[in-house]
Amino acid sequence: MVKKEYEVKLTASKKMLEKIEQIPGFFNWSIKEGKKKYLVSHYFDTEKFDLLYSNMAYRTREEDGKNIATLKGNGILKNGIFIRDELEKILCNREDVTKSDFLNKHFPQILEITKETPLEEVLIVDNERHILYLENNGSLIEASLDFLHFVLGKRKVAYNEIELELKNGCEEDLLECASFLKLNFHLFSAGASKYEMGLRSFNLIPLL
Repeated sequence: MVKKEYEVKLTASKKMLEKIEQIPGFFNWSIKEGKKKYLVSHYFDTEKFDLLYSNMAYRTREEDGKNIATLKGNGILKNGIFIRDELEKILCNREDVTKSDFLNKHFPQILEITKETPLEEVLIVDNERHILYLENNGSLIEASLDFLHFVLGKRKVAYNEIELELKNGCEEDLLECASFLKLNFHLFSAGASKYEMGLRSFNLIPLL
C-alpha cells in the first residue's frame, strides 16, 4: 500500500513537548488528545548505508499489535512541507524482511539500490508518542509529540521532535500550525529523518 504524506517536522526539548501538550487551542483551532503509543522501529541498511545515501529508509515497526515493514523516501521539500511517498506491507508471522525473495516481491526498489548487498539492522528507535488532533472547519492535523531514544547495542541517545501531518485540509493549514508552534515555543524546522538523526547521534555518518 502506497501512502503520500504531507508533513512538517520540528525539533523540541522534552520540556517544550510537555508544555505543548497543555495548550487548549490556538486561533480557530481546537485540540483533542489522542491515545499514546509506544513504537519500536528497526532500521535496515547495507554496511555502507546505500539506502540512506539514496534518500530512503527501510524499517519494521511494531504498532497496535501489527508488525509493518515500511519503505520511505525523503521526498521533496515544498514551502517548508515534506511531501513523501510511503510503501507499507503488513507482515505475516516471522517473515525475514532482509531476504531477496521478500524484497523482490514487496520492495524491489531496495534490490535496485543495493544490488543485492545484504541488509542488516543498523538502528533501533524507541518512541513514546503522544498524539494531538488539531481541528478547524474540516481541516485535521495529527501532531505527534515524539519522546525518542536512538538505540545501538547498549547505547542510548535521547531526542525529541514534533511531526505535524496533514490528514485533511490544505497545505496552508499545515504551515499555519507549524508557524504558531515555532514562534510561540521557539522551535526549529527539522530537515533530517529519524533514521538519519539516529545515525548522526552515534557518529556513524558525517554531520552535515
